Parts: sequence; C-alpha cells; structure tokens
Amino acid sequence: MKETKPSHSNDLDAADMVDPLSRLLHSHPETAYDYLEFRRLLAGQAAAFAAERATEEDIERLHRALTAMEEAHALDDPAQEAQADAQFHLMCYEMAGNTLMTHIMRRLFDMLKSGVFYDRSDLYLRRGVRDGFLRQHQAIYAAIAARNPDAAYAAADAHLASTAEALREAQRADHRREVSLRRREGLDLMVPGRQRRSE
Repeated sequence: MKETKPSHSNDLDAADMVDPLSRLLHSHPETAYDYLEFRRLLAGQAAAFAAERATEEDIERLHRALTAMEEAHALDDPAQEAQADAQFHLMCYEMAGNTLMTHIMRRLFDMLKSGVFYDRSDLYLRRGVRDGFLRQHQAIYAAIAARNPDAAYAAADAHLASTAEALREAQRADHRREVSLRRREGLDLMVPGRQRRSE
C-alpha cells in the first residue's frame, strides 16, 4: 500500500505544489485577472484583520517594508520597488493572523515573482503607475497603523482595483503599439523601394 503523508506535513515539495499550477496559469494569460480578482476578495479583509490584530512590532515591521518601497521609488528602481511591494503585501497577510491565508498568498506571490501572471516590473515602468501605487501603499499602512479596519479594507480594495485597471491599460497600450507597428510594416511592403532604402 502506498504510504500517504499526513495533511499537516511541512515537508511538502514546493515545486510539486507550484509548478503544475504555474504551467497551467502561464499558458492562459487571462488568468492575470482571475489572480487579481482573487486577491481583491482577500486583500481588504486581510488589511482589516491586520488593523485589528497587529502588534506594535508588526506595525513597525510594516513601516520598514513601506520605507524600503519608498527608498526604491526614490532610486527609480522598478524591479526593487516591485519586490518591496510584494514584501509589504505578504506582511499584511501575515499580520491578519490567518495561517491558511498566509500560506496560500505566499505560494501565489512566489508565482507572481516568477512572472506567471504578469510582469510586475514592466507595470512599474508605466507612466504614473509607480506614483499611484506608492500613495496607495502609504494609505494602507496609515489605516493599519491607525487601527482603522474600515479604512484599511477600503484602501486595500482600492489598490487591487487600481492594479487591475493599470494592467488593462498596459495591455491596451501594448496592443495599440503592435497595431501601429503592423501598419507601418504593411506600408513598407506596399511602397516600392521603401524597405530597400531603410536597410
């Protein structure tokens, strides 16, 4: 008889848990919105729980995470800022005090860092996105630090809605650029000698 591991085992291979799902999601780009929709279901409540349950030490750790994000922002380093962004959110989930939520979100953030859902660094390069995201994280922190669960919920929910809209706008901009490029290539083929002169 095949031996089964107990459900509470901490020895599960992370690759066995993540890789098949990563491959499935990576082959369906539309899952980026499923991911953000799922995040939105949890983010507001997690922030509200954090406002209610966080210790003073938790608040200080969250402040350090926000400071790291602000410093990366000042350095104009999108990759570092995206990394600090993920760490800030993971800390919020941990502060919510729900072990299952924290475990699930840690796995999802591992996939996010690997670019399964979308390229976070690319999103941070978009005009206006970085400034908006920073203000939203500052609002989440302020609400949690003030022990205001309603404000924390609203700030986290607004941030996820803004992230989804930023991703849609980035994809629309990419599509417009691709259409423009195809049109330009088509004109090069239609006009005699144009392609030869450009070479």
